[in-house]
Amino acid sequence: MIEKLRIDFGQPIPLFPLPNCVLLPHATVPLHIFEDRYCRMTKDALDSHGLIAMALFEGSDWKNNYHGRPTLRRHVCVGYIIRHERVCHNQYNLLLQGVCRARIREEVEFEPYRKALLEPTELNPPMEIDVSQERRRLERLLADPVLRQLASVSAIHNWLSAEIPTMALVDLAIMMVCSNVEQRYAMLAEPDSRERLAWLAKMLQQTRHTLTVAERFRPPEVADGVHLN
Repeated sequence: MIEKLRIDFGQPIPLFPLPNCVLLPHATVPLHIFEDRYCRMTKDALDSHGLIAMALFEGSDWKNNYHGRPTLRRHVCVGYIIRHERVCHNQYNLLLQGVCRARIREEVEFEPYRKALLEPTELNPPMEIDVSQERRRLERLLADPVLRQLASVSAIHNWLSAEIPTMALVDLAIMMVCSNVEQRYAMLAEPDSRERLAWLAKMLQQTRHTLTVAERFRPPEVADGVHLN
C-alpha cells in the first residue's frame, strides 16, 4: 500500500486513456508503454510527481480518432508509478497503483499527450468503526466455502488482514472478482463508500447463488470421474 500521497490538484495531471481498462484506488495494473507520446508522458511523470490518471474513452469515437482527442469519460483514477523499467526503443513497463478517485474538471492545452485539471470525488471516507458491521459481513462472504471455489475469492481471503482498511479491501475485491468494464467504471464513479461496499456484498451473494444453482444441476459422476449425461 502507498502511504498517504499528497496530490496537488491545482496542477494538471497527465491522462492515459484506454478503451477497456479501469483502475481503482489501492489496486495495481501492469502497463506496457510503447507509443511515443505516452513514452514522453511516462518520462515526464518519472521526472516529477510520478502521477498518471487512468481514463476511459467515451463510446466508440476513439476508434476513428485515436490519435486526436476523442471524448473521455469524466471519472478517472489517479495512479502512482510504484515500479518501472525502461525497455527497448525507450519503451516502459510500469506498475501503476491507484491512489484516489477524481473527475476531469478541465482539459488543458498540452502536447504531445493530454493533461487535465482534476478534482477529488471521495472527500470523507468513513471511519473503520462506522463500517465494522459491514466489514464482518463481507469477511463472512469471502470465507464462504461456495464462493471460495472461485480462485479470485480464495486469493482475497488468503491475504485478508485486519490491517487492510475496509474501503481498500472493497476496491481490491472489486478489481479481483469483477471483470466487467462498465461495472468497474460505475464503482470508480461512485463517491459513496457505503454504496460500493453494499454493491460488492450483493454481487458476491448473487455469485454464490449462481454457483449453488450450477452445482445442483451438474451431471453426476461415476467412480472413475466420468460424467453421466
